[in-house]
Amino acid sequence: MLNTISLSGHLLARAKRQSAHGMPRSAARTLGTLNSFRNQDPITVGESSAMLALLNLQNRHFRAARRYAKAALATSPSCPQYQYLCGCAWEKGAGADLQSAANWYLSCLEGQPNHLQARCALGLLRVTTGLVNEGIAILSEAWRCNPDSYEVFLALFRAYRRSGQSHLARTLLTEARFRLKNHQRFRALLCHIKYKTAARRQNQSGKGNSVVLPFLRVADPVAPPIGERLPSTTIRIDGPGTVQEPHAFRIRRHQRGRNA
Repeated sequence: MLNTISLSGHLLARAKRQSAHGMPRSAARTLGTLNSFRNQDPITVGESSAMLALLNLQNRHFRAARRYAKAALATSPSCPQYQYLCGCAWEKGAGADLQSAANWYLSCLEGQPNHLQARCALGLLRVTTGLVNEGIAILSEAWRCNPDSYEVFLALFRAYRRSGQSHLARTLLTEARFRLKNHQRFRALLCHIKYKTAARRQNQSGKGNSVVLPFLRVADPVAPPIGERLPSTTIRIDGPGTVQEPHAFRIRRHQRGRNA
């Protein structure tokens, strides 16, 4: 028996490959072509709408993301991932509704309690709306259950920073140095924090100007012919004339001849 070729399945798989390889515009065009077909399977419509919602969230097009997330949720109202996308779409952008976003996150966690993305988003949302203790408790529990997750660490770190608890953020960062030492994104974050700290200290000390180091310059670079006595050569170690102390020093040393 020959296998039946599904055009909608082919387009959906193609859009997934394009999105995975960093081609969001091509993926959006492919999904738009797929959604233009009539009498589509509800599962295919839900997956394509969810992918379009995610692409619009990445591009910060929140109104379009809400529309596609709602279309995806209509095909499967009890899907936790679609509920999470609805919460993300309603959390930011023009016309955002933080209470509605929190309700969507809670609905997602009711259907899938171990959904880390929804738990992290809910914890940060609680901290943003003023419920600091509740939000940090949610994120601390997630960090305790998933100590090797960078997403949970980043959410808890941001919660500490937003709530003004910098000492707890530094403690968490020290703890994560051992648990996430091989994580590439954590190493990049650590380098960024070190750079920001050094720049802040430099600005506070008032020494933000560039420093010109002294260089070596030979005053008489031309050597005499072989057999002749080398005249006295002056080697100067100094800097440009516009450099202020202590870099504008000058040391004179007289070198003896080659045959001396």
